[in-house]
Amino acid sequence: MVNPVHDITEMIRLFTEVATAFPTSAILLLFGALLVGVSVLVFGILTLGGLGSAIVPDTSGRGPQRQG
Repeated sequence: MVNPVHDITEMIRLFTEVATAFPTSAILLLFGALLVGVSVLVFGILTLGGLGSAIVPDTSGRGPQRQG
């Protein structure tokens, strides 16, 4: 059976063990988390922009102006 609370606490314990095993492990773990976090943020913003662009109409309801 899936237990999310247990899985999260186990994940935190394992990441803590990895980060404290060697000094550079903590730095690599931090940079990996930043890389994943920034990429999720950027793609999330792009997704929201794409959804907003699909929902909001391109024009304000008026036709093009006539010249002449």
